[in-house]
Amino acid sequence: MSERFLKPALRGFAPYVPGRQPPDAEGWIKLNTNEAPWPPSPRVLDAIRRAVGEDLRLYPHPLAASAREAVARLHGLTPDQVALGNGADDLIAMCFRAFAPKGGQVAYLEPSYPLFGPLCRMYEVEPSVHALGPAWEMPDSFAADPAPLKFLVNPNSPTASWVDRETVREVVRRSSGVVVLDEAYVDFAPAACIDLLAEGWGNLVVLRTFSKAYALAGMRIGYAAAPAGLISALDLVKDSYNVDRLAIAAAVAAVEDRDYHDRLVAYVVQERAWLGDRLTEIGFGVGPSATNFVFARPPQDRDAAWLVDELSRRRILVRHFGQGPAAGWVRITVGTREQHLRLLEALEEVMAGDG
Repeated sequence: MSERFLKPALRGFAPYVPGRQPPDAEGWIKLNTNEAPWPPSPRVLDAIRRAVGEDLRLYPHPLAASAREAVARLHGLTPDQVALGNGADDLIAMCFRAFAPKGGQVAYLEPSYPLFGPLCRMYEVEPSVHALGPAWEMPDSFAADPAPLKFLVNPNSPTASWVDRETVREVVRRSSGVVVLDEAYVDFAPAACIDLLAEGWGNLVVLRTFSKAYALAGMRIGYAAAPAGLISALDLVKDSYNVDRLAIAAAVAAVEDRDYHDRLVAYVVQERAWLGDRLTEIGFGVGPSATNFVFARPPQDRDAAWLVDELSRRRILVRHFGQGPAAGWVRITVGTREQHLRLLEALEEVMAGDG
């Protein structure tokens, strides 16, 4: 690529690379991008079908009003405390645009969501990176960091670790800037922290997604909950129509079908424990998980990158992060029992030297 016309901040830029997405109909077992193991709720699919019609010639509501109202009802908020986005990534970028001054700092933990570093380059801000401890614990320096924008992913990816409410509250209390609490995986955790908004913290933004516990990764819907003043700031910088009509209809129906959501979450939590136990039995080190995936270290004589490649040869995808303290680990999405059995069979074959 010619860099002649690129702005200087993007010369030599390495963008975020999502997990591999093979063609849908080619028989792959996809356990690499933390999608749901079940399809969306039938009520959601019905709502999308009803939304497919002549009205698609019209722009959607610019604020996705009906979805904001549904999310607000779910959490006991008012609609002016909710913003919708084209996935949580859209909302993360909006936070950069609204709260991170050019040349300022953005603080985040590492390892964590790999999107933060590239966004710092794109928005010309300085990353302030705080390394997690050997047991994935948060360093005290993170809460003390005076950065005007700070991201805390809880539960964290890729480590699957989770910190409790008091720890989150302390980060918010000690932070002079905006704290963005990314709760993309919180449905699978012991508890959520969105109710901290009721305590009146003026610098807290909570992010959620419909991709995991609502099985809607393909629709690209996320939302932010925050004090009305912070939501107004996000609305100031959002794209004009950042959520389409089908996504709005899907979000409303998903929120209203709480029973389906709860059954999906219960399945994932139960299957997560089963998969973790089976991996431990064949020699993997498996850390505690509060997410819809497990983070596992292969047996000491097996290289993580090699193992991921061998599984890929068998059309099974898991995620490997090749740099930093996560380099020796693999992240495995919780799928169906049939998928897990095929994964375990392939792992035993590979580690027996039959690859």
